[in-house]
Amino acid sequence: MRRCTSLLNPPSVKPTSLNSTNSHEFVSSESLINKQLMSRSRYHLTAHAQDETIPLRTGIIPKTSKVFLGEISIDEDGTAQQTKSNRDSGNYHILANVWLSEHGEERLPGRWRLVTVKPDDDYKDPPILTILPIDRLTARSEANLTDFLKKERRNNDKPWLTVQYIAQTLYPLLRDGLIRDHNDLSRHLNDVAMKPLVEAKNAAERGKAIAERDKTEAQLAKDAAERDRTQAENERYEALMKADRFHTIADEAVSYSEVLEKDKVILEDKVERLTAEGEQMKAAMAKISANKNGAEKQGAAQETSLEFAIAVTRPWPSKTGSDYMNIGVEATIIDVQRHGSNITLKYIDRAGKSQVVTDFGYYGFVDLVYNYLESCKNESRRAVFILTYKKSDMKMRLAADTMKLDAYIGLWRNK
Repeated sequence: MRRCTSLLNPPSVKPTSLNSTNSHEFVSSESLINKQLMSRSRYHLTAHAQDETIPLRTGIIPKTSKVFLGEISIDEDGTAQQTKSNRDSGNYHILANVWLSEHGEERLPGRWRLVTVKPDDDYKDPPILTILPIDRLTARSEANLTDFLKKERRNNDKPWLTVQYIAQTLYPLLRDGLIRDHNDLSRHLNDVAMKPLVEAKNAAERGKAIAERDKTEAQLAKDAAERDRTQAENERYEALMKADRFHTIADEAVSYSEVLEKDKVILEDKVERLTAEGEQMKAAMAKISANKNGAEKQGAAQETSLEFAIAVTRPWPSKTGSDYMNIGVEATIIDVQRHGSNITLKYIDRAGKSQVVTDFGYYGFVDLVYNYLESCKNESRRAVFILTYKKSDMKMRLAADTMKLDAYIGLWRNK
């Protein structure tokens, strides 16, 4: 089998135009070429040629990527009419008969224009880039047609545009003149061929939407039934709970009646005990008053009054935001002393016992309060002062800093 690469530039013949007016030169060249092309030369089909151009133009799907050419001639004029990019790539046109096997009779009908290029390596078969009709005048338009078909297949948005579709559907349309150029092919692919596919797709989407709607409605019905069941269960449970609460309340009423009876007995005992304590308190107060009157009659001047302490205000929370409570107290002063920046006060509390409290001294010694308390002690008169404490421990402190505030100074200063 001869390689056709030697036919691209025969050593003794320069390729010439098929339309040359020099008939002697043409006949001489043609004779030499025909002698070299008595046997078929093997070429390699590109994917474009195998899957698109041959099925489109002949309705035949090659079984392999190899074809065999005979009676080859080079068309320089057709080569020159290519686009500049094709010429720069080394593409050239040849005219030949095309067989699908080296020795068999199966061939493409007629004679064809083939676009090829010299292979990179001598041992490789020359590639067939595309196959066009023999007429040179329509070569550019025919090339545009197959290039458009190639582009549409490479887009991968038409999976149905297979080699079989090209051979079985597009080839008859091209043969009968219903597809003449890439514009006709575009209209067919996007209008004629795509229309039933789009309609089928739309119908499928509508069916899907209806199925989704039915599914949604079924779910809504199921949810409504579940809500009704849950509501019925809740109502039944609530009725049972009401019945249980009724019996519980009745039982509690009986128990509460028994508790009230017990509490009544306890309260009666407490009232009796408090009444006795009140009588004892009156006796103690009468004794203290008698001792005070006796002391006054005996001339015991400046002796401190022993009256019990009393609250002169309701308790109020500290305005600093802390958890301290304040209360105004009137009491008899036993002693008052200064220790550094603190005031230490000793007084008689509400139980008649001596009690010692100290202020915080956060802001230094409060002379105004100290002088007031000392004068009350010296003059044997009761003093009014403010104590502060926490409910958690009830530990009393003298609130000297609070006493000097304008809001509280009138509570004690004029006493």
